[in-house]
Amino acid sequence: MRSTLATTLMVMMMGTAAWAADGAGSASPPVDPTAVPCTMVTASEMEQFVGAPATIKETSDNLCTWVGSKPEAYVQVMHIPNKMRGVPAGQERAYFDQIMGSEKDQHGAAFTEISGIGETAWGLNMAGNAQNYFKVYSYKNKDSLTIATNGVGYDATVEIARLATDRL
Repeated sequence: MRSTLATTLMVMMMGTAAWAADGAGSASPPVDPTAVPCTMVTASEMEQFVGAPATIKETSDNLCTWVGSKPEAYVQVMHIPNKMRGVPAGQERAYFDQIMGSEKDQHGAAFTEISGIGETAWGLNMAGNAQNYFKVYSYKNKDSLTIATNGVGYDATVEIARLATDRL
């Protein structure tokens, strides 16, 4: 009887540990506020766009997503060093232009060139945009930066791109 009780308790404890470990595996990776895209715009600058307090929701080597108190609003800052893509030296701008050509073909005439941001910048300003989703692609110093927003508007997306690209 004691042996059966001990075995039952041991199986239950092992099962509990396995369930806990299983649940732990599905947790999100930790947020890294020092990731390069997170340093392109400060939290206090981001608050004017997503609401206070502005916090970082997710990060990776080339992505930082900011959220705040504005419902449904978020900003994604994506920094792509072209050397990371294996682009040969001297071909970085041509590669960016090729990517932009592909994006323009995909979205039609919705792209407009934006002056004063990096070496070149293009904004995706779709008519009838019920989702209030916008993108600005910019190129500077052989790297590209994409700002994607929801719920903050096109002009704010351009302003965020301007802030971020100035720090590129």
